[in-house]
Amino acid sequence: MLPIYPIILLAFNGCTNVDVDSLPMSATLNPTGNDSVANISEKIAVTNTVQSATSDESPTLPVIQIEPNPTITPIVTVNTATNVSRDKDTATATLISTEAVESSVVPITATPTSTLVPTQFPTPDEFGDDRVARVPILMYHYIEPLPNDADNIRVGLTVHPGVFRQQLAFLHAQGYQSVSLYDLTYYLAHGIDLPDKPIVFCFDDGYRGLYQHAFPHMDAFGYTGTIFVLTQLMDENHPSYLTWRMAHRMYEYGWKIEPHSKTHVQLSNRPFELVQYQVLGSMQTVEAQIGIQPRYFSYPSGFYDQQVIDYLKALGFWGAVTTEFGLEHDIIGAFTWNRIRVSGKTTIDVLAKYLDE
Repeated sequence: MLPIYPIILLAFNGCTNVDVDSLPMSATLNPTGNDSVANISEKIAVTNTVQSATSDESPTLPVIQIEPNPTITPIVTVNTATNVSRDKDTATATLISTEAVESSVVPITATPTSTLVPTQFPTPDEFGDDRVARVPILMYHYIEPLPNDADNIRVGLTVHPGVFRQQLAFLHAQGYQSVSLYDLTYYLAHGIDLPDKPIVFCFDDGYRGLYQHAFPHMDAFGYTGTIFVLTQLMDENHPSYLTWRMAHRMYEYGWKIEPHSKTHVQLSNRPFELVQYQVLGSMQTVEAQIGIQPRYFSYPSGFYDQQVIDYLKALGFWGAVTTEFGLEHDIIGAFTWNRIRVSGKTTIDVLAKYLDE
């Protein structure tokens, strides 16, 4: 038995002296599902129409898992150079030796994140419940030339850039100054002054033509607006919708970016899980991309119920807009503020009539 012992010992030592640096490190990534942009686009082809109760079934995963917030990932810095190559399904990292590399690791510092504890709604003062503001809230969709294959729905939702500029010129000549929904809230709650003729410009869905046409025309008259975006379509870089880079640039110029849900599904009379996914998911995405917690919501197709309103309040929203007509607003009805729809058939005379000009 003694002659065999050195052989066993030698074999054992050989197994423990493997050159670790010579072994590549690899991690397999889970392929993502093939939910194509085309499939999503078909689901919202008819904008601002009621969707069937059987469509867009409620997701089975909690929304936090489906819509991760990229800001919650802590960053670790290691004093070692790495060269990383990636493909669709695998990622391989190969360590490269460096001279005089320290072995210490910088302590992990978590990036500050939203705890979803909402900023308190501006508490109305003693006169808050009695204030009423006559502020037109205009509702636009497409600001771009009509495509050749436009149907009646698309015609109704599209305002040609030239017509849009004429409308802005008319409003400017009448003395209207643009304000935000935030300005409206603070007037109603605290009496903070508004211009003599305030007006709010809203653009639902966040179509890409806004960046090319509405943005420069509005700027020429000193106007800014609020865009209610569909966050999943933007996440997937759908060519019909704004990119997040465009939205952020408009935000830097004073525009407001607020959620309109993830995929424009009807939220009234729907399971809570679906409402949570569409509302919380879109809110978190706007917060992650723009850098502030959004405070206003636009109901897809204008449909809502008490469950949706209660959930918006729980998340810290300050109000929401409908598609119903109206000019006057109060703080009690902040989650059912009315608007004026401006369609492709709205002439200057019709717009003036809406505004009682």
